Amino acid sequence: MRCVPSTVPFRARLSIAARLLLDEAAEARLLWIVLQDEAAARSHPVLGRALRLVVDPEPAAGVPAGHVLGEVKDGRRLLRAAGRDVPAAVAAVLLAARDHTDVVPRLSCAWPERHPLAELAGLADPAVMSVPRLRALLHRAEPDPARRPVVHTW
Repeated sequence: MRCVPSTVPFRARLSIAARLLLDEAAEARLLWIVLQDEAAARSHPVLGRALRLVVDPEPAAGVPAGHVLGEVKDGRRLLRAAGRDVPAAVAAVLLAARDHTDVVPRLSCAWPERHPLAELAGLADPAVMSVPRLRALLHRAEPDPARRPVVHTW
């Protein structure tokens, strides 16, 4: 298992259920993960069988930051992570998924249409998901493009 470089603020720790869901999803050697905002509950219409990743910026009591839980809810396979820095939490989950399955994950997420100044303000707020910041974290953590998780937006 490859160690995650220190450019990602923390390392994700996968629960047994999360490992099982990742193993099942990676059987086809293609690992799709959809970042889902729990408040909006938006999901990608094409990626129905993909794992859903939900990151809560306010960790629940007793759940350590960086711990990734796996569950099946209403037929959807969910990975739940907690971390105040949402882009760093997503990057840590993607790198942990890659290291666990040896499959480079592909993340699909909505990139909200915002004014460029609002996007810049989002870069300063770690609780806001920022695709450019996520890509920068992944680029620093994994210099090899063949091993770097891919981020798709819609």
